[in-house]
Amino acid sequence: MGKKFSPERLASFRRMRMARRLFKKQPLFAYSLMHEAYPDYTHAQFLDDLRYRRPPKKRKGKNGIQKYGRYCRMQELLLRYGQDRNIAHALQAQKLRERMAKPYRVRVTVGSYRLEYGFSPLVPIAHIEHLVEMLARRSTEQEADRLVQEFRETAHIS
Repeated sequence: MGKKFSPERLASFRRMRMARRLFKKQPLFAYSLMHEAYPDYTHAQFLDDLRYRRPPKKRKGKNGIQKYGRYCRMQELLLRYGQDRNIAHALQAQKLRERMAKPYRVRVTVGSYRLEYGFSPLVPIAHIEHLVEMLARRSTEQEADRLVQEFRETAHIS
């Protein structure tokens, strides 16, 4: 079942739990109450009993760039680079990393007009690519503007 603790060790566990409980309830009088219960109890032992033995849990820090829409594509390209060592994937990932927090600039030519639209960098890149495909099929400026307006209204919904 496991290793049995010695009676001295069990007594030290009880003393430690008592010290912590008293310190939570009455922090000013905890040492004097412990000294009454254990006559040879020192202040150094009291402080040692209050000290937690385990190191705190390691918390994984949040990655600030994960919220950007280009992040998943960058990770995908880095994974591909790790698998096939194609330097083109690494260079694409590096370009995406440089432009990570910059807004998207979508340029479209419709008939004789050149239109440019700006979008939030938080929109996933796949949505932007789909929008560009849809805009390429439009024949008038009004259709393109209507499509972009619809996209802006629904871009935050994934």
